[in-house]
Amino acid sequence: MNQYETQAMREILIGKGFKECASRDIADIYILNTCTVTEKADRESRYWIGMFHKTNPKAKIVVTGCYAENNAEEILFLPGITSIIKNEDKNRIAEILDPELKGSGSDQVKPLSITDFKGHTKAFIKIQDGCENRCAYCKVPFVRKSLVSKPIDDILTEARSLIDRGFKEIVLTGICLGAWGKDIFPHEMASEVGLSRAGIVDVLKAIDKIGGDFRIRISSIEPKYVTDELIELVSGSKRICKHLHIPLQSGDDEVLARMNRQYTSSEYFGLVHKAKSKIKDLAITTDVLIGFPGEGEESFRNTVSLIKDVVPLRTHIFTFSRRKGTAAYDMPQETKEFDLKKRYYELKVASLATSFLYRKEYLGKKLNILIESKRDKASGLLAGYSDNYIKTLIKGPDDIMKRIVPIKVDDMTLLHTLGSYE
Repeated sequence: MNQYETQAMREILIGKGFKECASRDIADIYILNTCTVTEKADRESRYWIGMFHKTNPKAKIVVTGCYAENNAEEILFLPGITSIIKNEDKNRIAEILDPELKGSGSDQVKPLSITDFKGHTKAFIKIQDGCENRCAYCKVPFVRKSLVSKPIDDILTEARSLIDRGFKEIVLTGICLGAWGKDIFPHEMASEVGLSRAGIVDVLKAIDKIGGDFRIRISSIEPKYVTDELIELVSGSKRICKHLHIPLQSGDDEVLARMNRQYTSSEYFGLVHKAKSKIKDLAITTDVLIGFPGEGEESFRNTVSLIKDVVPLRTHIFTFSRRKGTAAYDMPQETKEFDLKKRYYELKVASLATSFLYRKEYLGKKLNILIESKRDKASGLLAGYSDNYIKTLIKGPDDIMKRIVPIKVDDMTLLHTLGSYE
């Protein structure tokens, strides 16, 4: 989301005559697009504000994004801050930085959109904003309050522009991606306007009809939105990637209930099993939160056990962070730091093992891989991702960069998949 919105603001400013500085240059204006998912993210935002001020004490420092939504007073005490821009005002950033631009051109403020995606091989399209869920640990619904769906025509315009620029992968993203359409049409009205259920399936079908050599990837999507209709569509499409990122958070039912996750561990496993049985070569990636209040040793064991049963290709592990205003903020029984680190590394080992188990099925086979535009720094090899999200290091020439090409999987380790272009 932030990468997309940063690109959108970049295009607005450049279109109004602002000049983007190279990273080595000292800027007159620094714009920080922040996150507030964890306390660590807040600290990093404050660190970069300090770095900007130290680099050029005379510069204007503009802060936007989710940290700025509820913490404006705190941020304004920091040195060098000249503007706080709400998420809903990002599309007005040019006139906020230069009031003389106000009223120039059309008075209608357009929603954020992009025509390019600087520095990326894949292009993201934000199709939705806001969250209808209230997970006990999450601050995001307080800073991204209203459900807002981008109309399909606007999504298609962006997609065509990015495809015309040569992007071979379009990634759909949003705060609560599966809730797309709920603010446009109630589900009971969907059939009257030609939509299946006013859901993400309609967006996928529309983009799938665009001609050209590209593929579509769905970013993180909550379990309740992984419907039979979505599974059927992914299964039958040659363009939609065989990869679903479905957050788990915990494999223990009591912890899931306290988190307000609205499903049980067996329901999550059943969903993954059904999706894998319908979609050939499907890769599952997931998120797990450890150290949630009340997570005891048995709760953690249940999480490790479920990860081993699900066999995700990747597991993003993050630790509980108390966020003021959330239901979990005042919950007792905080996990000790030593136990937290122990659990992190144990789950990390389990997740590496499941990744290896999934990837080894492709040893000696060919995968269609989108080659990144830069070589891997450590190995000097090409790098890229398959349709089912297997990152592969590749022996091959530079002229296959930014292309989807067949790569033979030659070898793999616990950490890496190695291939060659023939």
